[in-house]
Amino acid sequence: MNKVCVGASLSQNKPGMKKLIPFWQFALTTAAFFVYSDTVRCASADLELQAQLVWGTNNDKPDDPKLKDVDPKVREKLRGVFKWKNYFEVNRQSFTVTAAGPKKVKMSDLCQIEVQSLGNSSVELKLFGQGKMVVRKTQKIKAGELLVLAGDDKNDTAWFVVLSQVEK
Repeated sequence: MNKVCVGASLSQNKPGMKKLIPFWQFALTTAAFFVYSDTVRCASADLELQAQLVWGTNNDKPDDPKLKDVDPKVREKLRGVFKWKNYFEVNRQSFTVTAAGPKKVKMSDLCQIEVQSLGNSSVELKLFGQGKMVVRKTQKIKAGELLVLAGDDKNDTAWFVVLSQVEK
């Protein structure tokens, strides 16, 4: 009579056999990997930004105490492209943009921006004037660089929204 041994090979690994890991360990490891990779991807898409509302003019600084001279670095970059001699900061806002969705930032009673991170330091910037979208710009923004949107104003002056990464 032949003896049958059932299940003996389940508890012993024979030489040359690969040991299988239980399914629950595989599932847990896979889930942990995807959670980790999503966290890393989302964190890398976060951008620390600064937006400045700037007024450009050839006139001297008005007596308005709210207006400040823009940083020399920003002024020189604007002078290299635009015709105005003087640039004054009307408002400055610092904020974080995440992959979760766009960030709305009020620059003045008439001006608002909406910034969305597209990943890999790319942003979509929407500019709203008097509640209407005026322009949409998509661009990669690197530390030390400026993303500038501009428009004419009355009396041969202009306004600018200057977006930059906050330097760490």
